[in-house]
Amino acid sequence: MSIGLQFTGQIDGPEGLLEAARELAAKEGYGLAAGENRMKLAVCPLGGVVNLYWKRGKEGWLVWGGCISTPAGAGFHRAAVELVDALPIRGLTVEDETGFYRQRDFGRMKEEHFNPWLRTLVEVCRQEDAAAVSGIQLCWALEQYAPESIPGTAVTPMGRFRLGELVELEEEGIQVLADRFFLWDGRTRDARFYRNRAVNTLWEQCCFLPSAVSREEAEVNASILNDLERAAKMDPALPLPRRAYREVCALEGRTPALPEGPELSGQFQPGYRRGLVTHAAGQLRLTLPGVCRRGWERWERGGGAHLWSGGGPVWRVSAYQTREGEARFTSNLDTLHGVEGRKLKGGALRWGWRDVREEGQTLYQAQCEVITGPSLYLVTATCAAPEQLGQVADLIGRIQVVNSAARREIVQAQRQEGRPGSRPQK
Repeated sequence: MSIGLQFTGQIDGPEGLLEAARELAAKEGYGLAAGENRMKLAVCPLGGVVNLYWKRGKEGWLVWGGCISTPAGAGFHRAAVELVDALPIRGLTVEDETGFYRQRDFGRMKEEHFNPWLRTLVEVCRQEDAAAVSGIQLCWALEQYAPESIPGTAVTPMGRFRLGELVELEEEGIQVLADRFFLWDGRTRDARFYRNRAVNTLWEQCCFLPSAVSREEAEVNASILNDLERAAKMDPALPLPRRAYREVCALEGRTPALPEGPELSGQFQPGYRRGLVTHAAGQLRLTLPGVCRRGWERWERGGGAHLWSGGGPVWRVSAYQTREGEARFTSNLDTLHGVEGRKLKGGALRWGWRDVREEGQTLYQAQCEVITGPSLYLVTATCAAPEQLGQVADLIGRIQVVNSAARREIVQAQRQEGRPGSRPQK
C-alpha cells in the first residue's frame, strides 16, 4: 500500500551522473552514498531515500531506480521527482502512481493519495480493540529496534499515540493528523518540516545522554536543538516540544534560545530509548536499555558479532548454524559459575558467569547459549563490577526467540491487510 515512484533512462556514464548528484547533494543538503554500480541520495528521514542503479547495456549505459514516499510524506515525493528531473538522465521514463510527475499538482497529490493512505492507517486503529492490543507499530521497520509495548497505544516514527488519539486527530481534520504524522507534509522544507524532523530524532535516536559521552550523542543532541531553533524562527507560533528542548539543551550545555510559545501536545514524553528496547539478531530477541548503541564487531580471523555498548555491560551476540539436525548446548557452559537454564517458546537457553582478566583488570562476564532449531546463539555480557550481573540476569530473563515461519507470516499479513510497515502485537 506504500506510495512511491520508479524510473528508467540512459546516461553517458556513471562519472557524469555521480558528479551531478554530488553537486545536487551539496546544494540541497542531501546525504550521498555511492558504490560501484549504485548510489543513494538521502533526502530526509523515514525512508526518504532515492536509490539509483546503473549498468552498461548494448547501446550505452542504463540507469533505473525509485523511492518509497510513505511515511516521509508528500513533500519528499515532490523533492524526489525534482531530484530525478535534475539528474543528467536521457529518455527518462517515470512511473508515478500519484500523477505528480506529469501534473505537478501538489495539493491534488496530497488529497487523492497521501491523505487516503493516512486515513487507512487510522481505520486500522479504529478497528483495534485498545484493551486487547498490547501494542501496534505503524510504519515501523522490522529491522529497527522495538520499543516497549504499552497497551492501547501505537508506536510510530513520530512518537507514541493512544489509538483513540489518532482517531481523534483525524476527526479534527485530516490535515491536523497529517501535520503530526508525516515528517514532510508541506511542499517545501518549512517550519513543520524542521519541527517534525526534530521530533522524529527525539523519539527514535535520542538517548538523553550528555553530549560529552560520545560524538554520536553530541551530533544527535545538536541536530535536535538546531532544527527546533530553526523552526521557531520560521514560525514563532508553531507548537514545539519545548520541555524536551530544554532537557536536551542541558545535555548539550547550550543556553535555551527558543522564544515563549505553545507546547506540542502529547500524552507521552518523547524518547523510546529512555526505556528498554528489543533488538533482533536473526531469530533471537534481546531486550536492552535504550541507551545501548548497536554496532558490529569485526573479528581479525573473519566473521564478527553484534555489539551493544554505552549502557553499562557490553553485550555481544554471535550466531552459528549446525549442518545437520538440531543445535545443542556446548561444553563451554560447564566451566561457568551458577549455570542455570530455562525453556523458551521455540527453543531453550542456559547461562552462567565467570571472571576474566583484561589489561590487568578483573571483569565479570555472563555467557549465555540459546538454541532454536539448527541455530545456536552465543550471548555475552561483560561487566566492570560484579553487582552488574544482577541487571544482566534480569535481561537474560527477557530473551526470546521468534520462529522464522512466524516472522514471514507477519510480513505477509502486513501486505495483505494494507498495513504499510505496521506490526501488530496482541
